[in-house]
Amino acid sequence: MSWELTMDGVRARLSSGAMFSSGGVDLSGVRFVRPGGLVALSSLIEAWTAEDRPLVVRLPPDGVAGYMHRMDFFARFGDRLLYDKDVTRLETGARHAGASLSELRTVRTEDEAALVTRDFHRLLSEGNLARAEVNRCCTVLSEFLENAVVHAESRCGAYTAIQTYRMGGERVCVAVADAGIGIPATLRDHPQAAMRGISTDGGLIELAAVDGVSRLGDARGGGFGSALRSVGRGNGAMTAWSHGGWVRFSGTSGPRTETAHPLRGTCVEAEFPLG
Repeated sequence: MSWELTMDGVRARLSSGAMFSSGGVDLSGVRFVRPGGLVALSSLIEAWTAEDRPLVVRLPPDGVAGYMHRMDFFARFGDRLLYDKDVTRLETGARHAGASLSELRTVRTEDEAALVTRDFHRLLSEGNLARAEVNRCCTVLSEFLENAVVHAESRCGAYTAIQTYRMGGERVCVAVADAGIGIPATLRDHPQAAMRGISTDGGLIELAAVDGVSRLGDARGGGFGSALRSVGRGNGAMTAWSHGGWVRFSGTSGPRTETAHPLRGTCVEAEFPLG
């Protein structure tokens, strides 16, 4: 059965138990990849390979695997993954309709987050985007990365990927995921959670978008909310998945909260139109 390596796709495959086949990760049916799906899978692999045992992966068709190769997915994990096909023979996937993209990157410190953000700024600037558009994209990425580095407590840091593409006009997709403690764990004992009677994972994700709410004090709150405002100004949407909570924030409507298959850590993806 074909499926898409997106956040929704990973969520559905985990819920149905179809992500694993014969003791490995089954990607053989993947026909399309988005940044959110790529970073979500990367953070899951970090959790699955924590015991230093190689994980077997059934690869998707060559065209899709070539895109993953271009994104440095296989190089990022090295000998922690074993494949059912020879990845060295893959041709690098081509860009779609002139879209700019950045390879899968790992960030562990705030300095690395700043470096990756500058690299993304340069990449997007080369795509002839307006300065305001470039700055908005980089604000979203910077806030996502800072939240992951400061709060996640993930051994591997955070994974990030970004891509622009054309679908009903030019759009940008920014995604970050980590295998850390997750948003709900950072705010479950926060005074605002008690004051507002919030206990669900989805509710705690919504709380994270409130200015001034942070387990590290008021001075560090607002990062998630700042990213959300940047997305909203661009008439975009942002999806956050952490533990059993799944929240989609939209610039045109309020948050839509659902329950989801538990995810260790956090995965966030923002998408909005350019121009």
